[in-house]
Amino acid sequence: MIDNAQSGIVSLADMTSGQLARRAKIIEEVIDLIGQVGADAVQMRDVAQRSGVALATVYRYFRSKEHLLAAALEDWQKRLTRRILAVRGSTDAGPLPGMLDYLQRAQRAFHRNPNMTALMLQAMTSADPEAKAAIDHMNRTNVEMFKRLLEGVAEDDIPYVSFGLNAALTNALAGVLAGMLTLDESLDRVGWVARTLIGATSTRPV
Repeated sequence: MIDNAQSGIVSLADMTSGQLARRAKIIEEVIDLIGQVGADAVQMRDVAQRSGVALATVYRYFRSKEHLLAAALEDWQKRLTRRILAVRGSTDAGPLPGMLDYLQRAQRAFHRNPNMTALMLQAMTSADPEAKAAIDHMNRTNVEMFKRLLEGVAEDDIPYVSFGLNAALTNALAGVLAGMLTLDESLDRVGWVARTLIGATSTRPV
């Protein structure tokens, strides 16, 4: 049994390039494991074995399983966001096409990985400090991304539009995960919310 309080967690800011590479490898294996068996079945010892590191090394980077899962969720979300923004088209047509594209791609990505959807919904209500920190960081990143995608919406309205779109997306993902919505129904309803909110607040014709 490892006493995490005594193990001396290494912060990201203090990691060497080699440690960062090992940490990235660990997270990569965790993301794969989540997709295969779900977050609840992930075991720290299995992660260490698959990553080719000692169990003590995993605990040097991640205080607990919850910390590790939260880091994996945050990393997966960052990758998704980067991929979506990388294919962002012209903003000449206003904010709606880009936002619809983001929302559709996000829903399809989570649909392909329902275990990551379950982890995200679980982390959103977790009392674990690392999980809360990861969700807070993801929310800040999301705010910045929405500001870019919602260029053309009245500035004062952006926080409210972002809130509405995030609420619609989260509820749709939960509905699909629970089998209450099909992917097509989810895409249709989230798209309707986006068109309604952006249509009512955009400074350009939609």
